[in-house]
Amino acid sequence: MAGSVDPDRGGLPEGDSGPRRPGRPREHGYDQAILDAALEILNAKGYAALSIDGVAEKAGVGRPTIYRRWPSKPALAIAALTQSPGMSPVPDTGRVRDDLLAFQRDQVRLMNAPGSRRITAGLVADLVGDPELAETYLADYVGLRRSAIYGALQRGIDRGELRAGADLPLIYDMLIGPLFMRSVVSGEQLGRDMAEQIVDAVLAAFGTGRGGQPGTAPLPRSRPAARRSP
Repeated sequence: MAGSVDPDRGGLPEGDSGPRRPGRPREHGYDQAILDAALEILNAKGYAALSIDGVAEKAGVGRPTIYRRWPSKPALAIAALTQSPGMSPVPDTGRVRDDLLAFQRDQVRLMNAPGSRRITAGLVADLVGDPELAETYLADYVGLRRSAIYGALQRGIDRGELRAGADLPLIYDMLIGPLFMRSVVSGEQLGRDMAEQIVDAVLAAFGTGRGGQPGTAPLPRSRPAARRSP
């Protein structure tokens, strides 16, 4: 952005190599303006259309102001998504099935939103080639959601609705994996009953059957082989 002023350089124009005055402390108001601009572009046009130039123009800041905070487009996208109000609720209803259904139904709603696949597919493609940034995505964005689900699952274990020692990471993958494959990979619209199907499959695998919820069916006893007549 030629001739623009970089607020992080004490008001000096970008590219100015002259003596620098003592800078002001970094203003966090610019952080929010940048994140809001990035999220607006992501929701309206998708990940492919996101650019540092476009965010800088919409936020009214210079490119260096953005790069000092986020070193790349994927890093900026992760930060914008992490602070967005899109985290699905995981209430404490007193029943693990109802807690998980509230989360899953909102996940279905979010993944069926028009811009969801355009954002997730492009971002994940960039993360494949950057393991360090992928770790940031898992810790900052996925981690918040995973922790909330772990809390609901642990409450279910404490109430005796789920088996003690249930594999919580596997259950989380079972909840999210089918939605991701159908929505992001296959581009399908998720059905209204998919949340119930997935939650009930999880409870059939890990539940105890308490509280009127699906549980693991006991294995049938093997019957002795019938003796053949001589």
